[in-house]
Amino acid sequence: MDVSASVLVVGASVASAALIAQLREDGFAGRVVVLDHDPDAPYDRPPLSKDFLGGTSVRPEAPWWDGNCELIRGQATGLDTAASAVEVALGDGSTRTLAADHIVAATGAAPIRLPGEPTGVAQLRTAADARHIREATTAGQRVIVLGAGTIGTELASTLVAGGCSVAVVDQADRPLDRFLGGHLGAEAAAWIQDGGAELHLRSRVEQIAHTATGWTVTTDSGQLTGDLVVSAVGVRPATQWLQGSGVDITDGIRCDSDGTALDPDGAVIPHVHAIGDVAAWSTPTAGPRRSEDWTTAQRHGRHLARHLLGLEPLQPVDRELRYFWSHQFGRRIQVLGTPVADATLVQHVDEPARKSAFYTLERDSATVAWISINAPKEFVLAMRKSVSVHG
Repeated sequence: MDVSASVLVVGASVASAALIAQLREDGFAGRVVVLDHDPDAPYDRPPLSKDFLGGTSVRPEAPWWDGNCELIRGQATGLDTAASAVEVALGDGSTRTLAADHIVAATGAAPIRLPGEPTGVAQLRTAADARHIREATTAGQRVIVLGAGTIGTELASTLVAGGCSVAVVDQADRPLDRFLGGHLGAEAAAWIQDGGAELHLRSRVEQIAHTATGWTVTTDSGQLTGDLVVSAVGVRPATQWLQGSGVDITDGIRCDSDGTALDPDGAVIPHVHAIGDVAAWSTPTAGPRRSEDWTTAQRHGRHLARHLLGLEPLQPVDRELRYFWSHQFGRRIQVLGTPVADATLVQHVDEPARKSAFYTLERDSATVAWISINAPKEFVLAMRKSVSVHG
């Protein structure tokens, strides 16, 4: 074996940072190695579609990163569960084997590509992707964004603010459908369009072509032309390196309630774990569940660290509410809990002059989520109330 460690973390993410920080805080002195193929890592991903894209810095800083570890640049290509080792391809073409007492997957998610998507269509997942979009767009250019989820709409907001003409395309009936749980579609469409972006909903992409004069996107409802096309249609768990390893990767890495990986039969693989976007942790009521948000990633890291050290968790992960946020078109949107389509939307604040609104989602006589739009005071009160109920 080329390298042996107590803990090997695949992915320099916010989840892995939380894991390392908690391990060290609780007195762990063993060797921790982090593997990541991204030359810019670690860095903060949420700003990529917002401040960073519209700025001039080389990468978003990562104030949460705990450097009390060793960082190796390389791509994980395979996992040998019997040997508790990861095969790695290095940038110079050589390979290494990294062995550890515990292997933690924190590889996050990778962008989905549309069928037949040609080379040259941009995406936004890494700092390098964001720099490419920044360098490829100038005021007056027309950009076609595929996908009206949070990344697509945040990207549109930033590009419009930079003077670009932007068209957002999605086959869904409403923007931010997943983020808002099927609610506030008309309101979101209005703020996107009022903010200066075109919105083409219920439009399925049929063809993307690059010509000498630019890009053409053909949908079942018409044709759009532009100087750049950015695909933001979604992500899937980054588990390709685990093919054939014996780990259940049906939808991310299926884990027990403490983050230890399971095989397809549900048996625990004791020394393999997963945290963050790639991890589907088991819950008592909902079964395995993935959550692609920053706060859950941190909670996973802290919880797993305590589990590896045989300590009581700070708080069971399934008792902590999920938190999401987006900043776009002059609005800070914050969501606490899990918005679901069958819940009843109740509005408590409506102040159009400051683009402010506050809602709860009610189901079975209980509040399942809170949605704040430029309503920070109300949202802080909601968070305090939720802590007293769920804490």
